[in-house]
Amino acid sequence: MIRSEGGDMATRNRASLFLFYWLPVLLYIALIFGASSIPGYDIPVLFPNADKLEHLTEYALFGLLLGRAFRFTVGGQRGARWAMGTVALGGFVGGMDELYQRLTPGRTSDIRDWAVDLAAVTLAVLFTQYVRLHPIRRRRDAAPDPAPKQESR
Repeated sequence: MIRSEGGDMATRNRASLFLFYWLPVLLYIALIFGASSIPGYDIPVLFPNADKLEHLTEYALFGLLLGRAFRFTVGGQRGARWAMGTVALGGFVGGMDELYQRLTPGRTSDIRDWAVDLAAVTLAVLFTQYVRLHPIRRRRDAAPDPAPKQESR
């Protein structure tokens, strides 16, 4: 079977899309589960409930990466498919992460941590949607053009 040039290009484009959009998501998931593998007694506690702030930061960034991948490869720029996919997969990964932590010495599984994970992914989707609908525009009156120089004779 002879492949046309267009077929090869489509295959290369799909591979490029995967590498550009989904590979960062997969690497970040590996990072999440790697961090969850650290025994609980090796993690310093900075202040009470610091883990909630860690979960919020960790999963907000994950939500941004995941939303980017869904928007540009699966769900499209418009509509709610990308947002629903992002929240669903983000919540699933957060839940699996919490279950995985039960297997790690000194760590526990907490439904509140999962709720923070889900909220963080949802906030990332809302932030992305807000930025998409309200792009940052340069104000015309913010930096006036310099006055034309007059020639002196």
